[in-house]
Amino acid sequence: MPDGRKTPWPPFADNKPRRGSKMHASRSKTAVPVGMALSILIAGMLGGMREAPAFGSGIHERITRNAFPFMAGNVLDTIVAGNLDEDEDAAENLAERHAQNCRFRDSAAYINLRYEEVVGALRSPSADDPNRAARLFGHILHGVQDFYSHSNWIPTPPQGLGIRGRLLDSGLGLWTLPTPYSILFDDVAYVEGDAQKPLSVRLPVDADGKVSSAVPIVRDPRGIISTPQPREYRGLMTSGAPRHPGDQRCPLVAESCNISSAENVCLRHGDSRSEGTSSRNFDGAGRMNLDGGGDGDWAQARHHAKLATRHEWCRLLHLSRDLDPSYVASGRLLGNWVGRDSAENTLHIAGTPCQRGASRSHLIEITATPSASAPSVVPFVLFRSDFSSSARTSVSRESTKTLRVCGNPGERLVAALVPARTPGAIHVVQVPATAYSRTIRDHRGGFDVTFAVRVTPNAC
Repeated sequence: MPDGRKTPWPPFADNKPRRGSKMHASRSKTAVPVGMALSILIAGMLGGMREAPAFGSGIHERITRNAFPFMAGNVLDTIVAGNLDEDEDAAENLAERHAQNCRFRDSAAYINLRYEEVVGALRSPSADDPNRAARLFGHILHGVQDFYSHSNWIPTPPQGLGIRGRLLDSGLGLWTLPTPYSILFDDVAYVEGDAQKPLSVRLPVDADGKVSSAVPIVRDPRGIISTPQPREYRGLMTSGAPRHPGDQRCPLVAESCNISSAENVCLRHGDSRSEGTSSRNFDGAGRMNLDGGGDGDWAQARHHAKLATRHEWCRLLHLSRDLDPSYVASGRLLGNWVGRDSAENTLHIAGTPCQRGASRSHLIEITATPSASAPSVVPFVLFRSDFSSSARTSVSRESTKTLRVCGNPGERLVAALVPARTPGAIHVVQVPATAYSRTIRDHRGGFDVTFAVRVTPNAC
């Protein structure tokens, strides 16, 4: 989108997909003749004046679907739709939703707000908006994915930091709210806002004085950032796409991104800086944009976006427990969002903290019998509270099903019968060291359930 476009300013509005929006309209457009389509494509490639809206809807959708092969189709469709909605209407022009303008703190705050809303919607689904949780999770994923195509994280040095196999935020709680010019790791520091003296920040230049890299040098002559010794840091920054006053936080904040000087750290997302920029920067036009479908750094951007997407699923599981200790949100996630769980397509994604854990010693078997007041069929899941193992089935009212999971003494296992939109039943078991057997009739949830629990030591 052209930088100068004006837009309303609702920072964290919940943009629901609407009939008539671009997302809905795209599914009913009439076919374009091949010759005309090629003409439009060539003109767009040659013109290059319009900013790419992030990865592009096709890439965002492919990343999201490839990351979650275990997810139920209707839920995944809603997550994808929510992701694509971030490129619609007012949301398209909010930099914190697209990892742009060096607004690291605002981006993290937006993600955290959405996570709180997702867990709230899982805990208490709204009859008027039953798909809210999945849609808002899609909102989160859009900006998380955009970071790897809109920053200097991926590009190979000297154009970028060339970071591989690492995520911007690999925690399992709410995202860290970074302070401007604080250290992310090692010698990498956030660039956000103008550097306050004695700090300084500028882009490297070659022997002819032309900008030669998109990795700003942050100089700390007095050791203010971390160490008492003078030190230089590599700056992490995102692409500049200012859309309204106060939007731009890449230094120099008060200057235009079009000014070609080493002190003007801002590098445009769309239009290139025509002077003073290395021809090797990013796409060869001096702009910070890995939205395309090419190889090399472009492929690395998509790969890391997928890794981050998979990690956010694990974060969502942990936040569903931490923000809702009743385990209702967790039970609804595992019982209704997961469509299948096999060795190839598992919710316990390899390489994330939620991958299947080491073997355990004790066998825990829990049998559930919903009463006549239960829905006709209820999802039934049994999972470790650290989400490293789970089992699932469905059970009809007044019928009985048994699930089995291994655990160690002291671990917490959760049995959940939680329908998609109505209250359910939860039973939590702390694994004892010795054999244990008990039957409990639980009437605290939305319907009565009889749980039979049996623990057999050293049976796994």
